[in-house]
Amino acid sequence: MPTTPAQRTAIVAKALSHPVRVQIVGLLAAQTECRGADLFAELPLAQSTVSEHLRILRDAGVVSSRPVGASAVYCLHPEVLSEFAAQVGELASAAPVCASGRSC
Repeated sequence: MPTTPAQRTAIVAKALSHPVRVQIVGLLAAQTECRGADLFAELPLAQSTVSEHLRILRDAGVVSSRPVGASAVYCLHPEVLSEFAAQVGELASAAPVCASGRSC
């Protein structure tokens, strides 16, 4: 498990580096939890592809899942996204503004 904020930020950034995974996070952010079947129905992709994207998000700690019968229910971990946003915000606020026409 990553121990530094920079390591955690990099892992979440990598997990969010695909538009489908960002879309999945958006779908999960709109509700408390979501059945896998509902996610599969929302996305125009093969179930195996969506499952792989969910695995990547789970491995990064962005989402979690629990079995319910023969299916799974997924939920978002907003605290992970909040930490990620704070780290990216710190980077953005610390960056100097380059003057026009000058290389940085």
